Amino acid sequence: MTLSQALNKAKKELSQKGFRGGLESEILLGFVLQKERVFLHTHERLELNHKEEMHFFELVEKRLNDCPLEYLLESCSFYGRSFFVNEHVLIPRPETEILVQKALDIIAQYHLKEIGEIGIGSACVSVSLALENPNLSIHASDISPNALEVASKNIERFDLKKRIFLKQTHLWDHMPTTPMLVSNPPYIAKNYPLDKSVLKEPHKALFGGVKGDEILKEIIFLAAGLQIPFLVCEMGHDQLESLKECLEFCGYDAEFYKDLSGFDRGFVGILKSFLQ
Repeated sequence: MTLSQALNKAKKELSQKGFRGGLESEILLGFVLQKERVFLHTHERLELNHKEEMHFFELVEKRLNDCPLEYLLESCSFYGRSFFVNEHVLIPRPETEILVQKALDIIAQYHLKEIGEIGIGSACVSVSLALENPNLSIHASDISPNALEVASKNIERFDLKKRIFLKQTHLWDHMPTTPMLVSNPPYIAKNYPLDKSVLKEPHKALFGGVKGDEILKEIIFLAAGLQIPFLVCEMGHDQLESLKECLEFCGYDAEFYKDLSGFDRGFVGILKSFLQ
């Protein structure tokens, strides 16, 4: 089968499912051949060998079964860098880049040298923060050993083993007290309807409880208990009122921010006693 024939077959199947058939078939075949997409058009009569053909249509079949493209490619772009991802971690989203920027603002303003991240996942947040601030050390937790393996790969990829320290634990149990905690925790309500492709992501990283804000509230309470001055978290679009109340009760002044679509998406909390 030629490249052109393979692309046309995959394009047709993917398009019928509602995917961007032309683009995705080219991305997947380029990945299999380790070639740029332009190569596919300049060599459209080139014959695929049996192994290449099998691998390509195996990926197409997985995509037809709603597997996210990022998992198939084992790669995702975040904050201008390429990260390794697989089915054990949440796929980094563009809105989480705002969380990184908000955290960087606090780090710069208060000259922080050490922070913590709850639920490091792929490590895209911690790696981005460390690379943007060369003087920063980060302690990070995750309950999933599989997620920590992915995080380790990305930490090694960017040569940050001496600055990002990992521990498998629930939230912040047995972790050092740092002046700031950052987190993009699970915050989706249990019965919230999601796309099939999103449901392929680890449910422990998606769902925050019946209402969705339960883990966020737990993080706020533990931060307050440890008297951590700064708390920067991502949240669900409909959780502002409940989290505002919780932050106020726990002694935090909070500034909420919106994502690129105009939805409430996170907050920066500063302990009132720290400001006095």
